[in-house]
Amino acid sequence: MLSVELRELIPSNLPRGRDLVEAGRERARALTLGRSRYTEIHGARSDREYKEHCRETRTITTYLNLGYKSWAETAAALNEIVAQGERLGFGLDRVSLIPDRRMGLPPDLRDKAMEETGIMMRSQADWVGAARDTPVQPIWNDHNLGSPAALVNTEAALSAGFGYVGNLAQHNYGYPLWEDDVEQMVRTVEAIGMIAEKAPDGIVLEAYIEDGFAASFHDLATSLGWCIFHRYIAEELIGAPHSQSFGSTFSDPVLKQGFGLALDAINVHRVPPSFTHGDTNSFGTTDTFDRNAVIVMMDVFYTIARELRYPTGGAVHATPVSEAQRIPTVDELVQSLVIINEAERRARLSGHLIDWAPILETRDKILEGGRRVFKKLIDGLSELGVDVNDPLQLLLATRRLGGTKIEELFGVGEPDSSFPRGFRPIVPSDTLRRLMERFQQEMNSLTSGDVAPDLRGLRIIAASGDIHEYGLFVVSQVLNRLGAKVINLGTSVTSQTIVKVAVETDADAVALSTYNGMALSLGRQLHTLLRERGLRTAVFMGGRLTEDLPDHPAADVSRQLEATGVAACVSSADMVRRLHPMLAGLHKGSG
Repeated sequence: MLSVELRELIPSNLPRGRDLVEAGRERARALTLGRSRYTEIHGARSDREYKEHCRETRTITTYLNLGYKSWAETAAALNEIVAQGERLGFGLDRVSLIPDRRMGLPPDLRDKAMEETGIMMRSQADWVGAARDTPVQPIWNDHNLGSPAALVNTEAALSAGFGYVGNLAQHNYGYPLWEDDVEQMVRTVEAIGMIAEKAPDGIVLEAYIEDGFAASFHDLATSLGWCIFHRYIAEELIGAPHSQSFGSTFSDPVLKQGFGLALDAINVHRVPPSFTHGDTNSFGTTDTFDRNAVIVMMDVFYTIARELRYPTGGAVHATPVSEAQRIPTVDELVQSLVIINEAERRARLSGHLIDWAPILETRDKILEGGRRVFKKLIDGLSELGVDVNDPLQLLLATRRLGGTKIEELFGVGEPDSSFPRGFRPIVPSDTLRRLMERFQQEMNSLTSGDVAPDLRGLRIIAASGDIHEYGLFVVSQVLNRLGAKVINLGTSVTSQTIVKVAVETDADAVALSTYNGMALSLGRQLHTLLRERGLRTAVFMGGRLTEDLPDHPAADVSRQLEATGVAACVSSADMVRRLHPMLAGLHKGSG
């Protein structure tokens, strides 16, 4: 704790959180809520009310993600999916509209920022269309709460007829062309105040927890403690009903369903969660779609079995089998809903065969540890001088601490230096297991006769251009193990920040991870900015190296990156092999 000081977390002139909440409530009082076509079809006053009905009747509802570039394209796809569902016997209830990250910027900055994949809502007519043009309930989850556009997007969504508005978990996100984290959190707290004011009308504050720190925690107890922390801010300090959805980082069904039951146990106000996401981490980039279909079926079967036995009202999501290789087609999205339909039929017939004892035991371990994490987090922040009754101070302080520091400081497992964060997790996450397996695979591929490459003497900046931490963690661990000095900048890092740090640290190379479908533009931008500053810093990129090209959506742009002067790497080991010769030949200003 001695390494953290209050002034690093809380500026002296910070406004009071309770004043921002009241400002949000006042803003919402002047707002007329829209109503969605979905709620009209189901005869419900709100999305929340219908989900509560589904919980009571053990009705299974469905969910998918969709991120075409315009509402018109998205509406056409949704209506086609609904039409196929009528022919094939399945239904679609909810859709999360996956936006371009520029939607998190104020409207006047959006066209100045780099284009990414995802939808852009160009006018209020688009928002209203999302609620009225199809019989599917829309969710606005990404790049809203936690972003500089929190107020304008929340107002647009509520006016149109969205019932669940998120994403509180994204309060750690960064955005291009925006550097003011205080104002970003100010707008977030005020927007949550808007949702609190409309709570009697069924409006819910949504979070997909794995879009934030929870996805990077190594202990599921830490993840649950973090969820309790967010519930405390949302419900106890601000008064906004809070939905917490999860699922994509879980592969082990015992862990996944145990965590789902733990989330339900801390949901004291009985707010129906929006959905349980499908497993997105068990697919390999070379796996057959047939194999993936089996993975999806088993994942969904257990989730539906839990919903039938311990109903929450959350919708069920099946990951499209092509998820790891490309943007799914409409037919592949339809296939995912067919899988849910069949999984439900089989779960109703044979779900009673599941032994729930180990799942309940896992739930109880996560609960006990999570409650200790929450207490330790609140006590620790209070000890630092943070006002733990002020939502703005809590969000800003934890944003500035970062997920890794939070777990290192407030994790509750027994001290154990053999684990990356210095303690043995109460319930190790699938994220930790995958990270350690991938790290070991990379090291094994680099080691010959017990001798690994020696990178001592190299200074390397490691960063993620978006919010994905998995690749960043593996790269940093590998480089550290091989002796390089790693400057880890974390996630949502802009090219401008990377160049600034490259100048300050005299870095030899940058290792940049990206998954947001803008690899070529990002690589060119970073390479150009470095050269403009007279730097010969090498750039290595990995992750999902795709971008929309004319007549070729989501194209692999590895060759174009190489032509630009950026090394496109398929793995950490590939990067290390290309880094190693730099020890002999790389000198600043000489190539």
